[in-house]
Amino acid sequence: MKNRELQTVAVKVLPSLREYILAINEGSDIIVPSRESKLWGIIKMHLDLIPQDYVPTPMSGLDGCIRVAIFRVHRWQYSKAGKKTMVVDTLFRNHLTEAGQRAVADYLMHSFKHTFRSYMTGALSNNEELSIHDAIYNFCELYKISMDNITYEMLRKDWFRFRKRRPDGYVVPIENKDF
Repeated sequence: MKNRELQTVAVKVLPSLREYILAINEGSDIIVPSRESKLWGIIKMHLDLIPQDYVPTPMSGLDGCIRVAIFRVHRWQYSKAGKKTMVVDTLFRNHLTEAGQRAVADYLMHSFKHTFRSYMTGALSNNEELSIHDAIYNFCELYKISMDNITYEMLRKDWFRFRKRRPDGYVVPIENKDF
């Protein structure tokens, strides 16, 4: 698919998370999830009608945001909150609510932390001479995350908290890593 053929929704993310997504997505800020992925399910659940004050995202994207492709969908879905059945049609329901933006950003951050913890577990268990400091900086270099957007202390603290919860170093796999 070409970028101009995609219908996308913008999601505000932390600068470090945006850098990580650009690194794993070959420099593109557009994520194209599979239809069976948890990410697509989260997005579909939070699509809403376009509000009156909506300003479209430019083709080049926005700083501080990533974009997620949405698929053409026309399905009847039951809403527990509204206690009614409604049509979810991305032709009309193609705006991500604030709650949806938070849910997508949280899911992507969870993916980032999973990658970080897996990297640290593998790097430190396979190289006894590697320090935690060097492993964290190697991770940031590998994923092109600048230390202007994330600090060594933040990552170190996350690593130590993870190790305290999981002394065996086991990282629970994500069911469907494909966004």
